Amino acid sequence: MPLNRPCGTELLAAVRQWVQTVAQPANDETRAYEARIAANLLDILERELTLGERFAAGERSGLAALLGRDGPLDELNFELSERIRRREIGIGNAPLLAHLRRSAIAKLEIENPRYSAYRRARRA
Repeated sequence: MPLNRPCGTELLAAVRQWVQTVAQPANDETRAYEARIAANLLDILERELTLGERFAAGERSGLAALLGRDGPLDELNFELSERIRRREIGIGNAPLLAHLRRSAIAKLEIENPRYSAYRRARRA
């Protein structure tokens, strides 16, 4: 599934850059805040590396069912958006809504599983 940017490698590069350049003097509050950000980025990266391929396979399968063909994930997502834009698939289409919901929940599980909407969706 195309995860929202930044992707895992971008997150890793950002953390690496922070670690390499933070040697400059900073007050304790700043360092604590930056450390929390770094920890959150590493958590996202870990979840993406652990769950991303499985979620991408699920999204690709859902798109293939909606579109009636298989292919690369980015192509399938582009085709779906084009079919919606051309009104070939209506926004009220139940299989479409189910697919979008599953995809959004999967992305939240990686990006922010503490988000209250994600927790509610997992209980439903």
